[in-house]
Amino acid sequence: MSVNRIVRLSFLLPALALLGGCGGGSAVPSQVAATAPTLSDAPIMPGANHYGNDSFIITAQLYGNDASIYQRKGYTLTHKGTLNKDVSAPQGTATTPNDYLFLTNTGHSNVLVYKIKKGSIPQYPSNTLDDYGELPDNVSATADRNLVAVSNYSTTTGGPGSVSVYLNRQSEPARVLTYGNDTIQGQGIAIDHQGNCFWSFQDPNTNSGSIVEFAGCNMPGTVIVSGLKQAEGVALDQSGDLYYVDQAYGVYQCTKTASCVLFAANGPSGYGFGLPNNLNFDQKDKALWLSDASGYFWAIVLQGNPHCKSNDKGKGSGLCVYQYQSVDGNPYGIAPSPGG
Repeated sequence: MSVNRIVRLSFLLPALALLGGCGGGSAVPSQVAATAPTLSDAPIMPGANHYGNDSFIITAQLYGNDASIYQRKGYTLTHKGTLNKDVSAPQGTATTPNDYLFLTNTGHSNVLVYKIKKGSIPQYPSNTLDDYGELPDNVSATADRNLVAVSNYSTTTGGPGSVSVYLNRQSEPARVLTYGNDTIQGQGIAIDHQGNCFWSFQDPNTNSGSIVEFAGCNMPGTVIVSGLKQAEGVALDQSGDLYYVDQAYGVYQCTKTASCVLFAANGPSGYGFGLPNNLNFDQKDKALWLSDASGYFWAIVLQGNPHCKSNDKGKGSGLCVYQYQSVDGNPYGIAPSPGG
């Protein structure tokens, strides 16, 4: 079990009422690990309209009880504000193409839904998805918001993790998906264009993680990836290729949901990730944003992006990887807006 997992488990279950803020207050520097490209290498893309004043990166700080909003211009980010009113132990976050933001509010057993309007940062949610008796830690939504899937780490009493499914913009789950008989711990969640749910979880009984597919976001689930040392977030690109985090090693890339390979590794021999956990796509630019509970977050610009000039410092991957220091503490979730 990773250090990240031990801390997170001990934090979530015993005393959610005693949550306290632990966020930092430093400005975002242009610093990266020695093996990764510097921020000054990042391409700036004028003319890309989704990088205007209404483009943001959102990170969620579990221990800081807040979500940070960074305004984006290319790969230059400026901290613009913080969501913290009635926010308790947030983790997963997701966005839609029309700027709806979903934030798992673990300490209150619900999911907060915000509308990010051009030029303004909302302070209060426009809607709330109830998730009574659960500890929601990740969320995914379709572009029209008619299907939302929420990963539950466990129940509030320590029962097994599950997936709460919300239909037609309702605030109560239409059904709850489970898998197996062990007291598994829910992690990442993603929905593909066909309306299938992909859920990662950790099984303390076997000390390993898996990813299951729920066809049509209905039971039963089918295992598509197993044997992970520490399962974390999952995401799908526009082609339906699966990406996932095994925190012990880094980020994996699959062809559809098979033939998965490590393509962005942790540590000094890789790109410098410390405790990678969640990830989401900037679909328009083929960039994968990764949160890192060691106090950073990352942009992984994929092969085939015309704005990436393969400044990977000799690693041969063709990736451009940029590191940012979190303003408000250790990020456990991340999403670009507009998203989807």
